[in-house]
Amino acid sequence: MEPGWHVVIDRRPSTDRAGAFAIGPTGVYALVLTEITPAAERLQRIRTHAEDTFAGLVQGRSQYAPHMLELMLLMPTATVVDTSVGIRSVDESSIRRTLLETEVAMSRGRAQQLASTVAARAQRFELISTSDAPVAKVATTEDLFDPAQLQEGERDAALARPFEEWTTFLDPEQIGLVNRTFNGPARFSGPAGTGKSVVALHRMARFAKRNPGRMLFTSFVRTLPGYHSTSFQRLAPRVGDRAEFVGLHAWTTRFLNDRQVRFNLDDTSVDTAFNLAWTKARTQLAPIESDLRYWRDELNRVIKGRGITTLAEYQKIERSGRNRIRLDDDRRAAVWTLLYEPYQERLRDRHVDDFNDVIRKAITTLRSTPAEDPYGLVVVDEVQDFTLMELRLVHQIAGGRTDSQLLLVGDGQQQVYPGGWRLADAGIPIIGRGAVLRVNYRNREAIHQYAGRIDATNSVGDLDGEPGFVLRDTEVMLPGGRVVTRHLRRAEVNDALVQAVAESQRPHADLAVIALTKKEAKDYQEVLESAGIPTLSLEKHDGTAHELVKVGTVFRAKGMDFRSVFHLSVQSAKPREQLTAGERDRAELADRQTMVALSRARDFAWHGVIVD
Repeated sequence: MEPGWHVVIDRRPSTDRAGAFAIGPTGVYALVLTEITPAAERLQRIRTHAEDTFAGLVQGRSQYAPHMLELMLLMPTATVVDTSVGIRSVDESSIRRTLLETEVAMSRGRAQQLASTVAARAQRFELISTSDAPVAKVATTEDLFDPAQLQEGERDAALARPFEEWTTFLDPEQIGLVNRTFNGPARFSGPAGTGKSVVALHRMARFAKRNPGRMLFTSFVRTLPGYHSTSFQRLAPRVGDRAEFVGLHAWTTRFLNDRQVRFNLDDTSVDTAFNLAWTKARTQLAPIESDLRYWRDELNRVIKGRGITTLAEYQKIERSGRNRIRLDDDRRAAVWTLLYEPYQERLRDRHVDDFNDVIRKAITTLRSTPAEDPYGLVVVDEVQDFTLMELRLVHQIAGGRTDSQLLLVGDGQQQVYPGGWRLADAGIPIIGRGAVLRVNYRNREAIHQYAGRIDATNSVGDLDGEPGFVLRDTEVMLPGGRVVTRHLRRAEVNDALVQAVAESQRPHADLAVIALTKKEAKDYQEVLESAGIPTLSLEKHDGTAHELVKVGTVFRAKGMDFRSVFHLSVQSAKPREQLTAGERDRAELADRQTMVALSRARDFAWHGVIVD
């Protein structure tokens, strides 16, 4: 055997158990010695027994995820097998290459520890080890693997691991959520850095290895699914073809095209329709709020985003997240007759759809003709940025039933688009099927404290409508960290940013510059390139390591992690108490965006505050 590898042999083999386990740097492999491919039911029983064998192996806050083990058929001659459930066939000539060419998943020390601990779990196991080092002391869950203890040495060793491993780091509490069974839609919530997306990806990997069905991972942020697809490929490399990672907008347009449902998305015509409607509505609405973006959000995220079709409905709803500007019945009637109806009329005259219309058409189509091959699991990340209609659509994609396997992942404090809602408003039942993650694994203490002080109001009810658990209240796992704050005039911004990036003395692959707008991101990228600093737009970042500084907006950075983050925000010219209602709403939204940007950082954050 190769150095660093260990084999645990079952001396009392059974048809429902693996004959041996190969454990090494690339992972854990349950070896099934067979001449023919076993039936699917038997393979599932073997997997269940194998996962039970490796369950509960905890060291501090680090726990092996049993669903990560691979089933491998060791046959006289390797044959083609159905890879949809994550099994491979090897023979004597191919097993070495197969084991060694897989991506490294753990250290040699970790592999040795797993092997020795598993071997001690049952008398029928015999350990064969190639390690020259002394075999680790046999341990049980109650002593060496004590979930209540986190020794400094263990934590330091964890921090020394490659950064990519943090995307699959699991806490014992997270393992519980990965394995938990839900009989309907569920939601995982929790502040930035608590591992919500990691748990969701592990649930997908576990589902993929136990079930033949298709899976969908989607998000409002169109680039985020591709980013997480890279991580999922590491978790379940042989079942990835059944897992679809795509933004909701792209999924919806493809679905309607496949169903031959006509729609006409034309951004220019949509903009023209709104601007023409606004010219007539301005006289009455501008005195309430002069910023036309506010009224466009009222159309897109409140009226059409909630699927409202009558004035009476509009006058009844609670405008969650928009209540600071009070719209009574008369004001709502003005919005409806002067802005909404003329806007809709112009869209109809031009035979044009906005994206809310496309979402509505997809819901109607799915309700009338459900998919013949439905998804077995649908995961929605950053759910707090969806509209109610988009929530209803993903529920329909998952089957639209009370027992649909739909997992909603998000944090109201990280909402970067206007408006808010409660899950109950979408008609998605989740009572008793939710969890709040409360331990921050991403940010070092200094960054956590700094980002946690930012006033990011939560306007999305958590699970049952109660206020969400906020960043500053989470438990921090990583000590240290560093935050630099610079107050700058606009004329100083470019030079200060280049200097900060150049002096960071960190690999470019670990750095991200996060802006608030597309224009700012484009400008910062050009400034860095002109200074000889290579960059990559977050629009193109898929999670693969590149020796380039990532640059993009906070909307594209959502859900991502970086060792170091550089972010610029604008300081309000007036104290918060002197702001108008609309200005206060925008200030709170900007705070949420800044908190999201800075909480992407693990080790270092640079915050430039523009003061003029």
